[in-house]
Formats: sequence, structure tokens, C-alpha cells
Amino acid sequence: MREAITQSELVTFSRCEERHNLRYNRLLVPFKEHPALRMGSAFHAGLEHQSVEAALDALRGPDPMWSIFEGPSAVVREATVAAMVGGALRRWADWPDMHEVGFSLPLRNPKTGRASRRHTFQGVIDGVWTGSEVVLGEWKTAAQVSNEYLQRLEIDFQVSAYMWAASQLFKKPVRRMVYRVAKKPTIRQRKTEELEEYTERLTNDYIERPEHYFFETIVERTDEQLNDWAAQAWATHQRILQIRNGGTAIRSTQSCLNRGRCPYFDLCVGAVTKDAFRVLEQRHTELKENNNELTS
Repeated sequence: MREAITQSELVTFSRCEERHNLRYNRLLVPFKEHPALRMGSAFHAGLEHQSVEAALDALRGPDPMWSIFEGPSAVVREATVAAMVGGALRRWADWPDMHEVGFSLPLRNPKTGRASRRHTFQGVIDGVWTGSEVVLGEWKTAAQVSNEYLQRLEIDFQVSAYMWAASQLFKKPVRRMVYRVAKKPTIRQRKTEELEEYTERLTNDYIERPEHYFFETIVERTDEQLNDWAAQAWATHQRILQIRNGGTAIRSTQSCLNRGRCPYFDLCVGAVTKDAFRVLEQRHTELKENNNELTS
């Protein structure tokens, strides 16, 4: 039986082989999930189901990691997610209907065309529109949405990965992806403000200033770019197998504090042991890995 490999896993490996080894081979994950990841997943759920309630259910979650969302901060996060999803549904109400599509496809040797006997490439595309052409959609949340941020979307590896997958699924060229980006609140609860008042003010802010909070951009790819991604994915897959079979994972110290502190930093420097992490029962606890940071 082939194992699944996801775009998130490929990106993790490209940033640091040792981080990949700890997460996907040794199956170590932090006991507590970062709040931004849960909020991003909740936002996705709200758009997928066209429902604020679905977003809040995803935010609260059934697993033990919910402990980090208890107390006053949890209530504020609920208000934030509700305002973001409600505003997004209004902002994009006139969009053509898109549906979520999961996939599991063989990784192929670019030289021989043979499929890997060990891995399939697996994931979930946030939105697919199948009209006169197949167009993909991806939703992201961000603290700041600058011109630089939108430009980085142009080189996001996830674009090529999902276009390649969709081209295989639908047996036709897929060359366009629409990104919808929601910015997190730029207003905060005042010291003298009750939560109900803040929630109302936040909700109204998203409704009254949609151009401040919601952004769209279209990214395109050529056949050559998709083929380049497929070749790179195959090479990464081969290196992953090499490490799995006894090779040494290289630690990239440049990635330790890049885009935030690596969750395995203390383990790598010997400040904690593996007991500071929980061990997963399987490599992927869920098919959909909502990756809100850029994957380029």
C-alpha cells in the first residue's frame, strides 16, 4: 500500500530535512497547536460550508488541543472567526459556485513515466470551478496583505502542485488559480469595551470595509512550470526515501527562526527531549492540511 505525501510535507522537507524527519518519520508533534493554524482551518470550514456555525465548530474542535483556546482569548478568537467568515461570505457572494475536491495521484518518474511504488501525492483543493475551463480556488488568511505578499503568491509552490493534480484529475489543462485572502482584524478590543460590543464593532468593520480586509488575485502557470514542479516533487520524494532507508537528514539552521520559531528548535538544541512532544499514530492525521503560510 502506498503512503500519502502532501504538498505541506514536500514544503517542510525543502525547508529542513530534519524537521521533516521529526514530523513525518518520527511522528513527533507539539502538544499544543498554534492558534493561527486552528483559526485558518476554521476559516476554510466556514467558506466550504458557507456557514459561520461550521467555522466555529471547526475552531472549537473535538481534540485535546482545544485546551489552548479556553478562557477569554478563546471567546475573542470566536468573535474574530465569525466576523471574518461572515464578511467573506458577503464579499464573495456573487462568485460562481466552487466545490472542494480531494485527490490521490501517483507520483511519476519524469524520465520513465513510471509511478512510485511507495508514495501517492494527496491533498484537497479548496475550490474547483468546472465551466468552460477548470479554474482552481484557494483561501488564505494573513495578518498583513501587502503588495509583496500578493507577489509571493505568484511563486507559491502550492499553485503548481494543485494545478498539476487538477490537470491529471480532469484530463485537461488547468492553468489558473484564484486566491482569496482574508486579512485578520486591524482593530482590537478596548479595555472598557464589553465582548458583545467589540463583536458588533468588529463584525461591522468587516462589512463596512471589505476592500480593507478581502483581496483577490489570479495566478497562472505554463506547462513548463508544471513539469518543473513534477520533476522537483519526484526528486524530493527520492531523497525522502533515501533518508527513510538510513540516510542522514540535514538540519537547515537558516530555517530555525525563519517565519517564526521552528516547533522543534528546543529539541534540536537539546533543551528538551522527545517527551515534550506527542507521537501520532499515523503520518497524516487528516487529509487536508490547511497551510496558511506561503509555501514558496
